[in-house]
Amino acid sequence: MTTSGSTPAGSGRRRPWWLATMDERSFFYAGVSALFNLLFAVGKLVLFLVEPNLFLLANVLFSLGIGIAKATAVAAYRRARSSEHAAAPSTVEQYRAATRIGIVLSAAAALYVGLCLPLLTGATVSVDFEPLVAEILALIAFVELGFAITAAIRMRRSKQPLVRSIRVVNVGSGLVLIVLAQAAILSFATTVESSWGVGISALLFGGTTVLGGLFLAVHSARRARALRPGSDGPEARSIS
Repeated sequence: MTTSGSTPAGSGRRRPWWLATMDERSFFYAGVSALFNLLFAVGKLVLFLVEPNLFLLANVLFSLGIGIAKATAVAAYRRARSSEHAAAPSTVEQYRAATRIGIVLSAAAALYVGLCLPLLTGATVSVDFEPLVAEILALIAFVELGFAITAAIRMRRSKQPLVRSIRVVNVGSGLVLIVLAQAAILSFATTVESSWGVGISALLFGGTTVLGGLFLAVHSARRARALRPGSDGPEARSIS
């Protein structure tokens, strides 16, 4: 049994990009998005070196985590295409990869929240960036947010567990990017209160991302265990 929009398993023939299925395009977008996440992380790292700030470091590490999570999904997909000659990994393998993705997402978000907690005191960390740094941060935040929203919309109809896990990652990434955009805008008129407000947003949106990652990891692990006995049968290729 094949999934909706997939080519028969074992065909070993790859379609041209213009004939790619919805799920194949989703993995392609995930790979491109992961590359851009890593590039954005490098950009934030450069800004961190120019103006060291714990909040910037939190965003650098979170972007790296998002890139790793998406790369995990793409690696699982490419491994199935190259070694198994399948249109997509089996459902069991997808849930196993989704479990790892959920763990990476929740860990990255938890680290982000921990590094942003000092913002609530306004004593050791602020969002008072230089105007040029603030402008670049705002540009990065809005461009990256646009990528995350676009990818989430493009993947909304897929029922593949691995694609759905990428969608969770994009939503979590978008939530944290809202905080970064807020900090960049408020830095033009920073006060202790604005730092506190950014800290509250980081705690709220970052905490939501932690919960989303944990839910993804727990749910996917349970589904993988439930499907394990029939992993070699037709049921393993169906989407539940």
